[in-house]
Amino acid sequence: MSNEGFIEQDRALESMRESDFDCYSAYGEIIDNSIEAEANEIYIDFEDTMVGRKKKIDKIVFADNGHGMTADILHKCLKLGHSSRYNERNGIGRFGVGMTLGGIHECRRIEVYSKIKGGEWLYTYLDLDEIKNNTLKFIPEPKIQKPITKLVQKIQDAGTIVIWTKYDRQNFSYEKIISETKVWIGRTFRKFIQGVSKNKKLIKIFVNSEIVKAIDPLFNNKTNTGFEEEAKSELFEPIILEWLIPEDAKSSKQKSPIKISTSLLPSEYRRERGLGGDSYAKERNFDKNEGISIVRNDREVFFGDIPYSTKFKSVDLDRFIGIEIAFDAELDSEFSVKNIKRGAVPKNELKEKLEELIYPTIKTCRSKIQDKWNEEKRETEDLLTKANNDIGVSSSHGATNAILKTAKDTLLKGNKNDKPENDERIVKKLHSEIDIKKDKAKVKLIIEGLKENGITIEEKEFIGDSFIDIEHGGGIKTILYNTNSVFYKAYNEILNELKEKNESLANDYKILIDLIFVSYMLAESNINPKENSTGEEFANEIKSYWSIQMIKILNQWKKK
Repeated sequence: MSNEGFIEQDRALESMRESDFDCYSAYGEIIDNSIEAEANEIYIDFEDTMVGRKKKIDKIVFADNGHGMTADILHKCLKLGHSSRYNERNGIGRFGVGMTLGGIHECRRIEVYSKIKGGEWLYTYLDLDEIKNNTLKFIPEPKIQKPITKLVQKIQDAGTIVIWTKYDRQNFSYEKIISETKVWIGRTFRKFIQGVSKNKKLIKIFVNSEIVKAIDPLFNNKTNTGFEEEAKSELFEPIILEWLIPEDAKSSKQKSPIKISTSLLPSEYRRERGLGGDSYAKERNFDKNEGISIVRNDREVFFGDIPYSTKFKSVDLDRFIGIEIAFDAELDSEFSVKNIKRGAVPKNELKEKLEELIYPTIKTCRSKIQDKWNEEKRETEDLLTKANNDIGVSSSHGATNAILKTAKDTLLKGNKNDKPENDERIVKKLHSEIDIKKDKAKVKLIIEGLKENGITIEEKEFIGDSFIDIEHGGGIKTILYNTNSVFYKAYNEILNELKEKNESLANDYKILIDLIFVSYMLAESNINPKENSTGEEFANEIKSYWSIQMIKILNQWKKK
């Protein structure tokens, strides 16, 4: 009976391609090795090819100016499980699988060139196709060979170049991968880019010749972020949690500190509700700041909501709150750190303790943000109420009118039902006491005020049992509720009853009812009154436009 090995290596390597990496964490493994090699400049170049009309990754070249590898180390660097730092806890690496697993997750061929100070360039490689067809049975012994890439010019004395080809695992567009890679690297390696890691060594990382800016989820350290002159966040006093070190760490200490840092972004960044995803916010990555950053030995290993935690479930306004949990690698098993340094999650007992310590601060910060936004909202509504009082419109629907005024350009876009001849009639309906012919100056003032609003809701008593009256003017649209109608009286009674139990909910219901009717009015605006259509055609059109306008207007409300 012949001796059997532990694995069928060709099948095993193909299976290992289905690991828990994504492309960004795979790139991160190469950066980790460069940092461990004491590089202070790291380069990543994506080379593309056109497939049809789309760009595809053809090759990725990674280069660093670290201390390089001797022939012996280079020969073993692609071997799964081998690491010169295996199970060490004082650096980034530990398990000895990242470089190869990360590479084969994305591509079928990995080439490695390395040069030590005073030495020649040495070369070895791994190719899954050659392994599969049995033409490559062992990792080739390193041979003298200089890499053919423009990045070789960046390395003077020593360094390493890794080239990925046969790239067959591109799951996103080329453009998205480039932009997201910069964001991921900027946040994951921020402490190295800012020179605040434990060795205090500042590292420059370039993607396609562009230097990567640091992204601090706490928005407190502005070094190398591109926003150095802007205000810092309010950083709360860090919480230090001393946690028992598990036996597997083989540490001489009993406990290790977990540092919990939280911050509230400056008020300049918390401008107003609904602006957390605009271009200003995206430039500063607020839109990607909802969640908790977990940092191991100065390198981020997790960002997002911690699974199965109700208190750690982020909401939109949490993008203005920074949370960082930092620990040393001796607590790896307590944070369930994987061999690919992705997806670290604290174990239940630790998670519950972290929740207990962090949640009060999150709750306080959320209240501060809400209070600021509510104050600004009240100020906006007060200004509108004053302006509307000047033109004789009551504050009974002030909250809705404020929303409509802010969003009028969006809501009135494509309006086909513009009737300037109705302007004076609208004024008369709002002000039955006005003599249109005699009070022209006042009429003009009211029309200008209504145009400033764009869309106005008001309540008036008028003859008949019709609940609602809609008027389209010249850049003016009004909805009048008939306070004399049976429906209005029933609706008002229910609303007042609800207000006694929950005033906030009652106000939301009132706005919702307003917006339903505004949506119908806007649906009318989409239909050209000069076009002839059958009753059935009109009914189908109005239903279709009404649904579309409801979605549009509800989105505007959510922003507020």
